[in-house]
Amino acid sequence: MFSERTIEEIRSRVDLVELIGEYIELKKSGTSYKGLCPFHGEKTPSFMVQSQKQIFHCFGCHKGGNCFTFLINIEGISFPEAVKKLASRVGVVIEEENKGTKNFTKSNVPTALEERVYAALEWAAKYFNYLLLEIAENEFAREYCTKRGLSLKTLQKFRIGVAPKGWNTLMNVMFKKGFTFNELVEAGLVIPKDGRPNEGYDRFRDRLMFPIHNRDGKVVGFGARLFADEPNQPKYLNSPETSIFSKRRILYGLHENQRNIRLRGEAVVVEGYMDVVGLSEKGVNNAIATMGTALTEDHCLELRGLTQKVVTVFDPDPAGKEAWHRSVHIFMANRIFARDLSLPNELDPDEFAQKEGAEAFYDLCKVAPRQITKYLKEIAAKGNLSEEESAKQLNLLVPILIASRNLPDRATLWDDICLVFKVSREALKELAESGMKTKPSQPVSTAKIGVRPAFKNEAKPTVLETEFFKACLRWPEQFLELKACDWEIAIKYEEIRHWLFKLSESKTIQEFENSLELLINSSPSSKLLTLATEELFTENSNSNNAQLFKAIYDRVRRATEESKVKALTVQIKLAQRMGDETEVMKLLEKLKELRTS
Repeated sequence: MFSERTIEEIRSRVDLVELIGEYIELKKSGTSYKGLCPFHGEKTPSFMVQSQKQIFHCFGCHKGGNCFTFLINIEGISFPEAVKKLASRVGVVIEEENKGTKNFTKSNVPTALEERVYAALEWAAKYFNYLLLEIAENEFAREYCTKRGLSLKTLQKFRIGVAPKGWNTLMNVMFKKGFTFNELVEAGLVIPKDGRPNEGYDRFRDRLMFPIHNRDGKVVGFGARLFADEPNQPKYLNSPETSIFSKRRILYGLHENQRNIRLRGEAVVVEGYMDVVGLSEKGVNNAIATMGTALTEDHCLELRGLTQKVVTVFDPDPAGKEAWHRSVHIFMANRIFARDLSLPNELDPDEFAQKEGAEAFYDLCKVAPRQITKYLKEIAAKGNLSEEESAKQLNLLVPILIASRNLPDRATLWDDICLVFKVSREALKELAESGMKTKPSQPVSTAKIGVRPAFKNEAKPTVLETEFFKACLRWPEQFLELKACDWEIAIKYEEIRHWLFKLSESKTIQEFENSLELLINSSPSSKLLTLATEELFTENSNSNNAQLFKAIYDRVRRATEESKVKALTVQIKLAQRMGDETEVMKLLEKLKELRTS
């Protein structure tokens, strides 16, 4: 593909010591240079670089070669990519050979405007960092970083800075440096005013600034955080999508932490800038963040050059849980082995690292369960699912079924899904095939596999669910003494659950009646209207209210216990299939306690 003359010219121009020195620290040792090998963990340097011959060799892992070999190994890229990258570095115009003819082309060369955008973003990053570290009036920002546990070393590693106050401070400073209004707009640093050409204002003002680098180390955008919550202002603000910056492709921290990701053979995927930076401060140096956007295949392509193993550690809120759920099939489809870690006490990753340290964090990562296993355990823990919930959950699993087709352990995975949902493997195969023919936004019909589609009109509550619902309306005093966890497992019918959850929030009988009236008036097509209005018009003359309610609730409680027993039984079978004896013993003990009680 490339001529020998081109390859030799690039190799002769590259300073190998300088190139490798950007990844590891090298020290002079005789006529060579020595350092810690970037390809395997070691405490005593065995990695040698010969500057005259332009070669390297590690006497520990026995990897060696020239500038092309080094770049291929350190960044996980192909030979053509390494050639193009080094050509751009040393200013060689690539001469490509194709079918006996020579074509002289420039490859991966940014346009003139893109070069100016890169320059503007790089200058802004240096300016923001200077304002944070050197200017007296930004002492408050330095104190904020200190309170967050960030040292000067970390601030310098991630080039964290502060945006100046004022509507056009940055813009005016950069004008003086020779940047044009159009270049600043293209860089996402300035927002133009509507209908007023060449007039605008700074996008980032009085915020903590996080430069975002691509894998090559070039600044392509910024993330900005408020120092204190303000009304009508987002806590985090990102650069807009530009010709060089897309959140769908860029992972924050990948440039800074790529060497450690390669050495550990695993990446820790978190949600935000502060998680990456906070973890790094405490010695967890293989974290990356998706910057508030959903995981994409482009992110996986960026990762696969470094590792095929990840641990997701998202925030413990509903949004974090949904984020790792959505990532399961994407990692699967891209053949990345993914596990998920839930930190104790619902701590965020940087909070945990600040309190417990890197070693404790990595110890938890080692025992984190596989994503899909954890996902199925969550479903199994719900016990016997209603028809609506089964159909809903199976629809959510369709992308996972499709993504798992090429996995070596697909048979085991599908057996586990069959165990949880009580369906056949043939049924799952049919569901997956239907999913491949259906648009991603459309639910797949589950009727053919013995589970009714979610939320269809023909679904009906059980006799027990109906009786309990009526009892709650008839005797609200007794109902309000219960906690939702006392009945929610046994009540599967979605609409009854919704009404009871709303009613259970009441503190008084008056609030209960007001809430019930609101539900009746806001649900004109509800199936529960007949039941509800019937109870409202029924006079309660029985003096044994507590005993009657307790008799019905006892049946609900028994149904709850039976559901918990069945859920634990499925979980035990899953743990046995995976050979997790510790988990099996733990679940068996829970089952024993439940049956004893």
